[in-house]
Amino acid sequence: MQRHVDIDKAIERKYPEQVVLVTSRGKDGKPNVMAVGWICVASGEPIMFILGIDEDSHTFELIRETKEFVVAYPHEFMKDETLIAGSCHGDEVDKIAKAGLNTQSAKKVKAPLLSDAVANFECEMIDIIKPGDCALVIGKVVAAHVNTDPLLKRLCTVDKGHELAGVRPI
Repeated sequence: MQRHVDIDKAIERKYPEQVVLVTSRGKDGKPNVMAVGWICVASGEPIMFILGIDEDSHTFELIRETKEFVVAYPHEFMKDETLIAGSCHGDEVDKIAKAGLNTQSAKKVKAPLLSDAVANFECEMIDIIKPGDCALVIGKVVAAHVNTDPLLKRLCTVDKGHELAGVRPI
């Protein structure tokens, strides 16, 4: 049975929700990372992601500039790194270095892979739309990578206030 509540009250029941780390690299060669909570698969053929990214962010600027990015799914022990990636501005600090993230070269895009992530998806930007107050970046997956440890749990946001915990995939 359902009961009517305010939208803000119901939104508290959306957890757990996925969180990803999006890497990009500017034309100047400097890499960047950003934590993104608003993400979904938008197409099965070809596989595409939609990311909700603030237009004022450094990541948005770099994706618009280069038309490419990587979606990395952090593992359960990457809480601190994910919080750093989501709380600093990439135009002010090297977030990859500050968070101590390990990177490796991607196969098809210039943005780095996150070596310790559960999975990485290299993406080419298809479009940017703005149906509400947040820009939606649409990217087509052009290459994918998985961690060699199949037992790693994905990191997810499990409660409001950016509380993070591991969730084992089925």
